[in-house]
Amino acid sequence: MINLFLVGTFRTDNDGRLEQAIAGHYPDNHYAIGRGQWLVTAQGTATAVAQTLDILSDSSRVSGCYVFWVREYVGRAKPGMWEWMDSKVPRSVRDSNTSDRQFTSGETKHDFLWQAKRLIATLLLILGIALASFVVISRFFSGR
Repeated sequence: MINLFLVGTFRTDNDGRLEQAIAGHYPDNHYAIGRGQWLVTAQGTATAVAQTLDILSDSSRVSGCYVFWVREYVGRAKPGMWEWMDSKVPRSVRDSNTSDRQFTSGETKHDFLWQAKRLIATLLLILGIALASFVVISRFFSGR
């Protein structure tokens, strides 16, 4: 089964070496999400990914690294990240731990867009009410 992992490093001097290791072992199954952090899809466990990348041994060229097995995810991010996860992580895995009140994968970005549209509509309504109030008040005071 394909799993989703977060692989990262605390040390900036390891960024390039870790990126090379990830690209070498998972050329089509990684996505950079920020300084020193990548999403990786692979079969197996976090330990297996760490061993493949050689971040556990004392003689490793990359130290100060971690691998987290991602079982559930939610949040707001660039659409490209959600699209990458949608294409790499099987839907059965993405939805396996989802409750009724959570959004995962691409659903999250759509929820964000819906909320943004709702906020804009609310702000336009408030602006309209404020403008109408200004017109009524200015006519009231100009008539005296």
